[in-house]
Amino acid sequence: MDITLDQLLKGKETKIRKAEFYNTKAYIEPFLDRLSKITDNFDVKVQLPDQVTITDNQDDVTYNRVWVQGVLPKSYSVDNHEEVIGMIYGLDVRKPVVKFYRGGLNMACTNLCVFNPTSLQTQELKPQQAIDYSPLDLIVNQASNLQVWLNRLHSQTFSRDELNINTNLGRWIRNCLNMYYNSGLSKVKLATTTAISAYKLLFEDEESPYYVEEDSNTNMFNIYNAFTELITHDKDKDIMNKPEKTLLLKDILTLA
Repeated sequence: MDITLDQLLKGKETKIRKAEFYNTKAYIEPFLDRLSKITDNFDVKVQLPDQVTITDNQDDVTYNRVWVQGVLPKSYSVDNHEEVIGMIYGLDVRKPVVKFYRGGLNMACTNLCVFNPTSLQTQELKPQQAIDYSPLDLIVNQASNLQVWLNRLHSQTFSRDELNINTNLGRWIRNCLNMYYNSGLSKVKLATTTAISAYKLLFEDEESPYYVEEDSNTNMFNIYNAFTELITHDKDKDIMNKPEKTLLLKDILTLA
């Protein structure tokens, strides 16, 4: 669900089994302090626990899963893509985790793209311990390769030839079955249904913005965005693993 920064910073400390975690402000404020030197434009999504207590007729709100994304100023934009730097953390996952990433946001459809493996940093979030923000500092200061990858996607053509579609769809499905992103803390995969749904957006659904008409060709930029549409706009079913899935997509599509 979408909330404001003010609402987010009111999240209370929590205890999950024997593990005690700080309030939301303690985790998020250092991220905001660093990014506020660049931007004041932040998007926030959270996942609430299934059960909350009530004190004085008010919910004791805590946020187990948090996604904050800072949108950088227009001066960072390239090829109709804004640059973003984000922080994600989860307390109620198998191993509590925090992630920092840098990527692009397609302004035509707000799809997230992440191309550089060093632009995604993951660490364990330990109870009653402060987060190490040095990986975020590295991400903030690193050079962007967004324009390079967008140029590659635009320049790679994709034929609507039936044999080519069959070959690539089979490859995408098999890659979804066999490939995964390993952060060292968890493994993230793309479901085979993602490849099938992207195929439908591209070659069956005539109302889709990614649809390729008969006797026409497209490029890998369009193919890529059909996939990122499904990853980014999944009705918040998974706010934890979007950067990993997007980074993995580069391998799924065998982009070079």
